[in-house]
Amino acid sequence: MTKILIIPVAGKSSRYPGMRPKWLLTMPDGKLMIEKSVELLDLNKFSKIIVIALREHVVKFTSSKILYKNLKKNFSGKVKLIQLNKETTCQAETVLQGIIKSKINGGFLIKDVDNIFSQKIDNKNKNQITTINSKKIDLIDAKSKSYIDFNKMGKVTNIVEKKVISDFFCSGAYEFRSTNEFVLYARKCLKISKDVYISDVIYSMLLDNKFFSFIEGSDYIDWGTLSEFRNFHKKHFTIFCDFDGCLVENSSKFAKKPYSIKPININIQCIQKLQKIISLELIITTSRPYTQKKQILNFLKKNNINYKSVITDLMHSKRILINDFANSNPYPSAIAVNISRNNTELSSILESIIYNG
Repeated sequence: MTKILIIPVAGKSSRYPGMRPKWLLTMPDGKLMIEKSVELLDLNKFSKIIVIALREHVVKFTSSKILYKNLKKNFSGKVKLIQLNKETTCQAETVLQGIIKSKINGGFLIKDVDNIFSQKIDNKNKNQITTINSKKIDLIDAKSKSYIDFNKMGKVTNIVEKKVISDFFCSGAYEFRSTNEFVLYARKCLKISKDVYISDVIYSMLLDNKFFSFIEGSDYIDWGTLSEFRNFHKKHFTIFCDFDGCLVENSSKFAKKPYSIKPININIQCIQKLQKIISLELIITTSRPYTQKKQILNFLKKNNINYKSVITDLMHSKRILINDFANSNPYPSAIAVNISRNNTELSSILESIIYNG
């Protein structure tokens, strides 16, 4: 197996102003963007994983030791971190320098860090572009992508930046059968311009009748701009929900039937519905004692309510949620919902917050 995965992350992240380099941003599940970006790829298909970063970013926002430890944990021991001392002019130059510095040979695949998708990966070295059919997804900014055109034989005949020439845009994964061939054409393009896309290198190769095929990827999600990054985050929620008075009718140790459980079905159906269509992390809070936790867990299981944790023994008092906000998690990062006890309007309130922001 000779195929190598190259992830270039030495860019300025100019579309993410006032923030860390985008590849070091934290995603809703706690992973860094660079870790999330390859989550749907079979990393076992690659003999090496080369991450090309700017040393300045590594020193300023983390450390080589910490970064490598995390990458090794998520990418396996095959990962190698290449740090560039100077900022490159474009992605093509970043990949070129990474190839030279890492002294790799053979077939390789370049993967952008600001999206996620799945695709079939085999052991054959080839020139291939992974595409996404724009008709199958809700694309936010179609004109920011590169597009391909192809003939009936499946041969790519054209590739263009920022211009829609077909239904198929480049996902950000470009495969080359030879590092030597890429180096040759990348250098050729960089002699003409300092702002060279990977698509420009491919176009130069097409002009010399180099064969490129294409494959269609799936499950595509884009974080190419700050707007798309935030839209992705808006589909993820952590909800702290009180048990009594919200999911079940309020009860206590002084009730005729102490700590009884009578479901508020409309509110339960609301949680069930939301958990099917968005990423909703649910934390149940209650002043009921720990001795009642098993009863609560059985109720949640019976009603198919997925939960992160159940916190018992809380004070029967006012609760305040404090959370920080930043460019990557803008204000308001915490929202309070107050409903009257045993109220059935939870659905309309939550859906208004989730769908209307």
